[in-house]
Amino acid sequence: MGAALTFVDLFVIIIELFLERCPSWPKEHDWKSCKPLKRFLGFESPSLRHFYYNVKKGETREHMCEKKTLKSKLWRTVVACAAILFSVVFSFGWDHGEKETLKKNNTKVVAQNDFGQPREIPVAMAADDNYTYPTIVAITSMMINSNSNTRYDIYIMTPGGFGEDNKKKILSLQGKYENRCKITFIDMQDRYKNANDRGHITTPTYYRLSLSSALPEIEKIIWLDGDVLVLGDLAEMYDIGMEDLYYRGFLDANVRGTEKFGIYNDHFICAGVMLVNLARLRADNTEKKFEEFIKKNNDRLEQHDQTVINVVCYKNTDFLPAKYGILNFGDVGVARAHANIFLAKGHYTEDEMQAAYENPVILHCLCKPWGQGKVNRKSLWWAYAAKTDYFKEIEAKYNFSAAS
Repeated sequence: MGAALTFVDLFVIIIELFLERCPSWPKEHDWKSCKPLKRFLGFESPSLRHFYYNVKKGETREHMCEKKTLKSKLWRTVVACAAILFSVVFSFGWDHGEKETLKKNNTKVVAQNDFGQPREIPVAMAADDNYTYPTIVAITSMMINSNSNTRYDIYIMTPGGFGEDNKKKILSLQGKYENRCKITFIDMQDRYKNANDRGHITTPTYYRLSLSSALPEIEKIIWLDGDVLVLGDLAEMYDIGMEDLYYRGFLDANVRGTEKFGIYNDHFICAGVMLVNLARLRADNTEKKFEEFIKKNNDRLEQHDQTVINVVCYKNTDFLPAKYGILNFGDVGVARAHANIFLAKGHYTEDEMQAAYENPVILHCLCKPWGQGKVNRKSLWWAYAAKTDYFKEIEAKYNFSAAS
């Protein structure tokens, strides 16, 4: 743009230089009324006429006109050509430099968008001493499969007396992955110690009900159970809208946990992988509702905290895309039967379910791959276990050889 204006100005100047004539005043013109020209070198008019004249104090316009000789015309021509040449060189250099600058700036903007400030994604988990190694494997898979500009703030809720050695093992992941994750432990002490637990379900499973008070500064968070493999970046999941919802989760086929309370929840979600709207939970004082519900129905919580969430919050839950939390069963046949329930309800399409099984972002291991039984994709979990610094200890604890 600047170059274009420069060439237009110079074109006008040249035309004026060669076409402009000194005014012809009649002889009876009162020259005394004319002011003498000031001595300066500059641009008194667009034609630059005074740039070429050596104006002397006291000279009149009449005298200047009389000095218009061939020599002065040639001199003006030389100066005009020099000005044009200078303008061309300068304009080209300016445009080229400007384009290079813009090119660099545009590259920088793209770089900032793609590889700029890290995305900080908050993630919450729960662990006791027995779940230390599965938690380490889960976080390891998260680190390996995240984008380079994603940083995870991981909050691990633990019961009182959680082993210091186990804390150190989990914290070692911060250094191993060059501080791409920050791990913070939240001591829940004896919270929910009287809640209904049995079998492989232990007290820490209820800790997710206290997220809104345990993390008062966080508006939204991803919850992951320790028995997951994270096979892709979670930023896209975190960006899913929540509106007025409390939770989004993968659909669970089991609705038995709500029917006994007079609620048929057709969108019963699995609590193992969730997107949680902490701001809305706090605003509605939902934790108090959880506590009151547990107190009244503790012996009826067939699916423990998952029942609590799906009964108390049934009007404020919805699904996640199937790729976030698809369940891993003992064999493909069981997985197919489970998927058919979803398809019958019309909540997921067959193509979506197929794509989720083939390329899950979060694989929720409902059947534990570190156990002795037959489990689909068992070798995948052990492959990530082998990438930890505690593989030998994991093998010894679960009495399992990766080769078996």
